[in-house]
Amino acid sequence: MTSDASTVAIAALMDAVSLLRGEVAALARSNARIEESQEQLRRRIDVIDTGIAPLCDVVPYQEAILAKTVDGHADTHAWLKALAPVLHNLIERSDADRVTTRSLHQDIIRTQEIAGAGEKGTADIALGLEVIAGRLDVAASANRKDRRAGVAKTLELIGFTRAAVLGQRGPLPIDVEDDPLMERFILAQPADLSSNERALVDWRKAIAGTSAEDLITLLEKQQTPSPTDTPESRLLRYRLAAITRAKIEERGAVPPPRPTTTRATDRSAGSGFLRSQELAELWRQGESTELYAESELAGAIDLFDALEEKLEPTSGDVVQPELTALHRDLAKRIELGERPSLGESRSTTQHEPTITVEPVKDR
Repeated sequence: MTSDASTVAIAALMDAVSLLRGEVAALARSNARIEESQEQLRRRIDVIDTGIAPLCDVVPYQEAILAKTVDGHADTHAWLKALAPVLHNLIERSDADRVTTRSLHQDIIRTQEIAGAGEKGTADIALGLEVIAGRLDVAASANRKDRRAGVAKTLELIGFTRAAVLGQRGPLPIDVEDDPLMERFILAQPADLSSNERALVDWRKAIAGTSAEDLITLLEKQQTPSPTDTPESRLLRYRLAAITRAKIEERGAVPPPRPTTTRATDRSAGSGFLRSQELAELWRQGESTELYAESELAGAIDLFDALEEKLEPTSGDVVQPELTALHRDLAKRIELGERPSLGESRSTTQHEPTITVEPVKDR
């Protein structure tokens, strides 16, 4: 009987050892999966760091370009100085990406420390690592896409900057100049007093005899972001505002402070409707200083001027019926939220003036 009891005890002990071996093997396999996931996360972090690194070299590269500047043209240096905050903003954004990456890396390290506690909680640890890996993968994919676009715009900006340094200044592409990174430059840009662009020329003439008090009122309106603007009209708006500011300072007055953004926070349908009603009413009132101050009406003015130039001049103050019809048509389109411009109607202006107004827009 004693022999039987010993045999049973030994058999039970062997079963316990076999079970323990199975548990140890399962734990080893789990730890192997955790280590593999950690290695994949490390590789992804290395990829992110590799992508961020070139952005940090943008400012030294820009400084190297500026260091080679021989011509000491004051306007060029002022333009480049205003451009510096854009590059610093880009570096700050890259630094924010690095902080996020380091935070994820710290989460991985803490998970590794917990993993050494044993079998208990292994499933939760593995699940946590999967969540971290998924989030990091999504973030890395989005960051890579945004970073490629950011680097492309930055390199394009550097190219135009280098051309300006060499005396070959030219307008930036709309998508580059309207990028949020350029907002501080747009708000602080110097007044363009030499451009022959129609809107700028007309505005310089319109405010030649305007008082400083009226100019301050106009500038406050110009510096208010519009809920219905486009990149083109938004950029033109702050070019007009820069001229207004310069004229106020020329008169010895103090202009109102610059806004903090060029973009309207409320772009809802309701605010857009009210803005269109306001612009349509201003258009119906006819020629005025306020009319030329509105960048969103610049396209309609171009259309009206193009037709006026094609018509035969009349004696006295007689207004041609074609101009009257076009003026009413443009007012209706502006009221409905459209912003007509010369480019979109170029094909129709090639015909006779009597059919300049599109039939589909007939009231």
